[in-house]
Amino acid sequence: MKKFGKTFLVFILSVLIATLLATLFSTQFVITGLEGAGAKVGLGDRLDMTFYDLGHLGRLYGIFIFIGLGIAFLCATIVHRFAKTKRPLIYVVAGMACFVIMLYLMQVVFFGVPIIAGARSGLGLAFQALAGGLAGYVFARLTGRGRV
Repeated sequence: MKKFGKTFLVFILSVLIATLLATLFSTQFVITGLEGAGAKVGLGDRLDMTFYDLGHLGRLYGIFIFIGLGIAFLCATIVHRFAKTKRPLIYVVAGMACFVIMLYLMQVVFFGVPIIAGARSGLGLAFQALAGGLAGYVFARLTGRGRV
């Protein structure tokens, strides 16, 4: 039970990292899009929008990320038992796949509308996947043999 508690805390840390990064990436992609459309976004506005999204979008997005990474990391655990390959690689791929699949399913459920605006471009989606991959890496490293 003690190991489960530590693993769960590392999972929560991974979810927080993914949520923080994914929200920051999304906000910056939205701001870049606004600037591309001719809007002038100063540093103060950029910071205000970023902190607003962390407090609002981040809370809701974090729930989806919690569920998605929970499923992805469970699948990664099963894959690792059979594949016997590098554990961090499996969890990085699981985290990245989680975000791509999660964002696709969110779009399907919400009538074809990509809910996370910062993921509407290929590069934006790649950065969202990067957030998931980094969360997977952190989880794999901190829960690996001899750790935590």
